[in-house]
Parts: sequence; structure tokens; C-alpha cells
Amino acid sequence: MSQIGTILLAVLLTFSHSIIKGIAAKVAQALGNRQASRYFVYIWGIAAIAAALFMQNNFVYRLPTVDRTVILAALTIAIVNLFVAKYSGYRPVGRLNVINFIVFYPIFEEVVFRGLILPVLNEIFPYAFMEIAYLPVSFSVIISAFLFAIAHFQYYQFGRLSIRYMSFAFIGGIFFGAIANVTQSILIPVLLHIEYNLLSACYSFKYDKEPEKAAL
Repeated sequence: MSQIGTILLAVLLTFSHSIIKGIAAKVAQALGNRQASRYFVYIWGIAAIAAALFMQNNFVYRLPTVDRTVILAALTIAIVNLFVAKYSGYRPVGRLNVINFIVFYPIFEEVVFRGLILPVLNEIFPYAFMEIAYLPVSFSVIISAFLFAIAHFQYYQFGRLSIRYMSFAFIGGIFFGAIANVTQSILIPVLLHIEYNLLSACYSFKYDKEPEKAAL
């Protein structure tokens, strides 16, 4: 694939969430059941997982190659998540949104950004130019993290809070991408991503209950 084709594919995958959402909304409207569009995220995720079957060198279906550096990096990120997630600003509301936020979005996003986009970008940006926490970081990792941050515009309106989401996504995307590149797998990034979203949700539940306690 040419460099232009590779970049276009990466951009297409980045905004696949919005594309699937738009199609699902049209189909649901045509069927007269707008509630059905609520479940488009599963169609998006399944489509991404299926696409990995036809893409060479993807990281979706591989078990991680792990060494001491990866283990230490993953443990460090897991510990940092305990504190950083407190300031994420995420406030998922409703049982379905909470489940999607904690489980399905982390899985599907890692499939798309670290499982598909990152290996695609590795074809034209294969070399690392720096290290973070002893993990090699290439331009493909930086670009995929940037696309991951930009993708959050698909979920939220532009504003101060969305900028915070993007900042956290970019930083997290660098570490998740570096680990995925080293291990050739998305398994560890998926687990770390789920942990971060779970902690963010737990902190949001705690903050939501504090005004109730104050009113008692």
C-alpha cells in the first residue's frame, strides 16, 4: 500500500465510529425504531474486529510478547491510573453507557487504534526515535495517539472538558501504543484501558454521591 493510501486508511479507521453511527441512525430511522441506533457501538466494534481478519500484521489476534521492561511499564501505568483517573472528568450516565464506557469502548478503541491503525502506520514509520519508560516510541505511536485524541471529537462537543479528554487520550495513547508495539498485541493496552475507565467511572460515582451526603 502507498503512503497516501496508508494515511487515508488510518484516517478512515479513526472516524469509523462516526461513519457507523451515521449509517445506524439512518437505518433505525428507516425502520421507525430510533432506539435501535443506541446499539451501533457494537456494530462498530464487531466490524473492526472482523476487519482485523483481513489486515496483515494486525495486533488484534496475537498474544503479547512480554519481558521485564513491559511488565514494569504496565505495572507503573496501572498504579498511575489510580491517581490520574480521578481527574479524567468522565461522567458516564445510565447503565448502558456505563457498561459501554468501562468494557466495550476500551476493547473496541484498542482494536481500532492500537490493533489496526498502529500496525498500518508502522509500514511507513517503522523506527523508534525516543524512549519513554524504557519503551521505544516511534512516529507511528505518536500519530496513532494523536488520531486517538482527535477521535474523541466524535463522542463529545468541543469545549474545555473535551480538550481534557483529548489530552488524557493522547498521553494514554502514547503509552498504550508503545506497549502494543513492543508486545505486538493489544491485550495489555486493553486491560490498562479498562482499568482507567473503570476507575474514572468509580470516581464519578463517588463525586455524584458527595452532594447527597452534604445535604443530609
